[in-house]
Amino acid sequence: MTVTKPIAALLPNRFMDRRYLWRVFRASSFFRLILAALLLAATTLDEQNRLFGKQNPQLFSWVALGYLALALLAIAGTYWRRPRLTVQAHLQMVVDLVTLTVMISASGGITSSLNSLLITAVAASSILLPLNSALLAAALGFILLTVSWLLDQWHTVQVLARANRGPAGWPGLWSRLGDANDDLVRLGVLGAALFIAAGLTYALAERARRGEALARQRTLELFEAAELSQGIIRHLQNGVVVVDPTGQVQLLNETAQEWLDCPQTTPGLPLETLSPPLARRLRDWLDGSLEHPAFRPTEHRPELIPRFTRLSGRQAASVLILLEDSQQATERLQQLKLAALGRLTAGIAHEIRNPLAAIGHAAQLLQESTGLGPSERRLAQIVHDNVKRANRIIGDVLDLARRDQLKPERLVLEPWLENFRQEFLRGRDWPTPEWRQSVEPAELAVIFDPHQLWQVLWNLCANACQHGSRVGETPQIELRAGLDDGRTRPFLDVRDTGAGVASDNVAKLFEPFFTTRTKGTGLGLYLARELCEANRAQLQYRPPPEGGGCFRITFTAANLVSETN
Repeated sequence: MTVTKPIAALLPNRFMDRRYLWRVFRASSFFRLILAALLLAATTLDEQNRLFGKQNPQLFSWVALGYLALALLAIAGTYWRRPRLTVQAHLQMVVDLVTLTVMISASGGITSSLNSLLITAVAASSILLPLNSALLAAALGFILLTVSWLLDQWHTVQVLARANRGPAGWPGLWSRLGDANDDLVRLGVLGAALFIAAGLTYALAERARRGEALARQRTLELFEAAELSQGIIRHLQNGVVVVDPTGQVQLLNETAQEWLDCPQTTPGLPLETLSPPLARRLRDWLDGSLEHPAFRPTEHRPELIPRFTRLSGRQAASVLILLEDSQQATERLQQLKLAALGRLTAGIAHEIRNPLAAIGHAAQLLQESTGLGPSERRLAQIVHDNVKRANRIIGDVLDLARRDQLKPERLVLEPWLENFRQEFLRGRDWPTPEWRQSVEPAELAVIFDPHQLWQVLWNLCANACQHGSRVGETPQIELRAGLDDGRTRPFLDVRDTGAGVASDNVAKLFEPFFTTRTKGTGLGLYLARELCEANRAQLQYRPPPEGGGCFRITFTAANLVSETN
């Protein structure tokens, strides 16, 4: 599972969403643009009863116009993102303080109603600037207000001196300052307001940034937990399907995709389209039915047992469907039994085969003896046949114990089947069959262990020779390979023209030690199916409509050869 950014990198002091900060700065630039436009319009339209710029209307108008132009330039900078954000924020802070201080001075000084705009500008700058820069902005604003007020007082002293109404120069200024207690208090209050606005705004902005960082961290943790949950669900051995109230599939793990034979799904796929039998059982469960019979999604897939439950209690809308292979429990028990039997057989095979070899050799010597009658010879033949049967059982069980030792290869079926045919006809202990085989397309290839596929086909073809013909008729075997209806999965059919398998025996056909022959071991078909499943293939009995028997091997996926040798 991959996360784009580690959680350790999302500490609050280091977290910064650049796109969000650029949007905040752009919004503040638009605010400055609107403010400058309103101030300029108020000065232009109300020339007689001026609300702003009473002392110096011309200076106020030119500064407001320049402030408007600088706001437009700042907006363009937010789109260009040149220079970087911190530089633009500091420059905008200086522009705000200087231009607003000049406009305040042109409108009556610290008694002007524009003083609140200076506090707003410091607060706006503190949103994006670090704490030291925010406090510097408050100090700079206080210094500019103080200097502007002193200049106004100096100008007033000079005007009064020219009118012979007071001393000029520094003595007049000191005298003027001594009588300006109200202005000094007002100036102190404005300075305190600037520092309070800077500190408080920075604290709130930092708190918002930390909250956003924590929210982002929690979001990533939730995404991580969700990905972990989905990863666990994807690799569960049981199939998992989640269906919303409208019957559309919200979640489908890989096991369910394989079992329901849907390698590709689209979001919102209706369950009725995905698996009509499963959709019917879901409707029955919603109607209150307590029975959920197993179903087979396709012919080459195992039977599945559905289990239904609502997510997060009975009031939840979505339904969780758990799919379980009905054969898994039985197969696990059989695997345990056969594994124990295989280990036992592997351990004592040498001790068993040596006595069996001695018994078989003695029975053969008895048969060759000239002093035996027909009944004694028949008994010796029975002993010899049962020794061979015991040896076959031991060999089959040892093959079951070794079935996991896979060496899959890419097999082009047409030449491989031809080699198998020649070898099978040379090593037969049964009547020579009439043999037909076809592969369509000719370049069809599969992935399978060649030795194990040889074992499977040898067993199926041997059964076809022994059981796949009427009495007195020549056995007929047909091997036909091709692609299924969806053109995605290759198959190989082994057909015969015999009487087929009785309907009562079909369900037990692949059970271990089940046989209808007195001399059979009952492990041949079971071993063939186990070898197929070990190679991710399926072996099924599919009697054709025209009669006879047919065993089909369905491989996992088609693999077409693109070049010819």
